[in-house]
Amino acid sequence: MNSQFKILIAACGLVGMGMLLQLALITFGLSATTIVIAISALLLIIWLHHIFCKEKRVPMQLFRALANGDHTLGLPDSHPLRQDFRGAQAQMQAAQLAAEQQIQFINAVFSHMDLAMLICDDQGQIIEQSAAVTKQLGLKVEHLDAIANNNPKIVEFIKNTSKNSRQTFSWQKNELHDTLYIQVSTLWIQAKLYKVITLQSIKEQLNAKEQDAYKQLTKVLTHEVANSITPLTSMAQTCIALLPDSLSFDEEEDKQDLHLALSTLASRSAHLSEFIQEFRKLSSLPAPQLATVELGELLKNIKQLFCLQHTNVTFIIEASDNTLCVLDTNQIEQVLINLCKNAVEALEIGDQTAPKVTLKVLKNDDDKLCVDIIDNGSGITEQAQTMMFVPFFTTKQQGSGIGLSLSRQIMLQHGGELLYLSQPQGACFRCVFG
Repeated sequence: MNSQFKILIAACGLVGMGMLLQLALITFGLSATTIVIAISALLLIIWLHHIFCKEKRVPMQLFRALANGDHTLGLPDSHPLRQDFRGAQAQMQAAQLAAEQQIQFINAVFSHMDLAMLICDDQGQIIEQSAAVTKQLGLKVEHLDAIANNNPKIVEFIKNTSKNSRQTFSWQKNELHDTLYIQVSTLWIQAKLYKVITLQSIKEQLNAKEQDAYKQLTKVLTHEVANSITPLTSMAQTCIALLPDSLSFDEEEDKQDLHLALSTLASRSAHLSEFIQEFRKLSSLPAPQLATVELGELLKNIKQLFCLQHTNVTFIIEASDNTLCVLDTNQIEQVLINLCKNAVEALEIGDQTAPKVTLKVLKNDDDKLCVDIIDNGSGITEQAQTMMFVPFFTTKQQGSGIGLSLSRQIMLQHGGELLYLSQPQGACFRCVFG
């Protein structure tokens, strides 16, 4: 017996009982018959209420199940809305399946894409992010405030963006300085504002452009200067050779001055020509010939080279056994020689009682192999730190200004970097291998 038939019987019985109750009150008054009829009517009311509660319980259970994503429950076969419910249930299942597939697809794209991408709401809470974000920034981002600790200008730019915008910012990732190109796009979904943020490191591109600019400048300068220096040197040497011993002057001192002037001109021109040849190294650096090298042995060779010349300086090597690295031995030796030479020269002009240079092999926070060249000298001034890698810049009286620039270019060609790390005493240069 279905619920509708039960309700119909209960309703008819309740109407009949009401009529009987009215008739009994008129005929018998308040008697036992009247009380029995009243109790029967009350029982019918309770039964009808029970039927309604039971019918109400079924849709409530269905709605709760649907809200929890459970599509297993359904209406009885005799229920008149069974077919309509089955159709709506099938549509909801299909929509839920499509949404789950879309979420899985988006998650798969985010986990495999190399581009660092964030999606946040208007409060700065991160909704979704790609796996490359942590690798790019060096930290886990759950809210934009995590970025503010490193560079608050980035967060200010993102929060104030109301339309598609882009800008570059500096970023410090452990000891590495980086330049980020940040693009922000806005979108509205169901009256809520979301921002899509992409972060790209353009440091390598900037380094490449910088090195190309230096190479072009060096080529032009060396070409123009060399064209002028070569004939000067030749003419000065020719004048000295053509100057006869019998040439007489009113004063012998004038003859000596002329000979000295020509000799000085020839000497300085020759030195300037050698200086120009050193500059050409910046624009004609060959591609590295890579091979697997044991870093400890390489550092021992550098130590032996300097220990023979600088007995007053203590050289210390801190390296594990069998630390292998792929590099061009000749070029990396030149880098280490340049850095050790700078360290020794800094110690010679200082007043250290125990001058020391440490060559240390380690891995940085990005798990990249590094070699640190550390001295206990007086360190480098802040002004020199900002200019030290610029070609031709030098703080030495007899320096050429290409040692650090050439060393950095060699490290960049190895896919690495040459960094200066500030420390309480002395100087530390770090060679990072890619």
